[in-house]
Amino acid sequence: MKTVLLVLLAISLPLFANAQKTWTSKDSSAVDKLKRNVLLAETKLKAAQIKVDLADSLVQVGSSQVSEGKTTQKQLKAETKNMDKQHSAERKSFVKLSGSKNRDEAKEAKIELKKIDTQYKTEAKDLANKVKANDKLITTGQRNLDKGKTYTKTYGKTLKENQSAFNNAQDALDYKLDELNQVDEPEKEKKKKK
Repeated sequence: MKTVLLVLLAISLPLFANAQKTWTSKDSSAVDKLKRNVLLAETKLKAAQIKVDLADSLVQVGSSQVSEGKTTQKQLKAETKNMDKQHSAERKSFVKLSGSKNRDEAKEAKIELKKIDTQYKTEAKDLANKVKANDKLITTGQRNLDKGKTYTKTYGKTLKENQSAFNNAQDALDYKLDELNQVDEPEKEKKKKK
């Protein structure tokens, strides 16, 4: 076994000694191609990272919109309940007066009831518009949240694939350069002007 190894070593040493000491044009073009592959993979990786960041921001914005909307929704419900109680309390005394036998008092009470009801309808309409806007905010937030989660899954997978492709391209370039580091890179000759 030792003799076989010694014979192989003896045969291979002269072969390595006669190896070229400079890069060939084929080696240079292979390195250039590998460098382009690394740059392309890096560009794809950056694009995928941007998309993942976009997805993360959509999730963040969507969740903040939903939580803000739910908080506002609770406040609007409380405000509606309070407004209804206040309206009932204001109407109560005038309803009694409107059924009075004194016609002047009844007429004035009815006029006041109309004012109170008109004011209530205006406030209720404003409150309904606020509720509608808040519901739209919640819906938009939920849509952003869902879209962000979908993008996170899709682009997260793409990011991993692009990271792997970048690492593979970089490793291939490093391997080729290590292989060629044993020989000198040729110097590019400058063309002489005539």
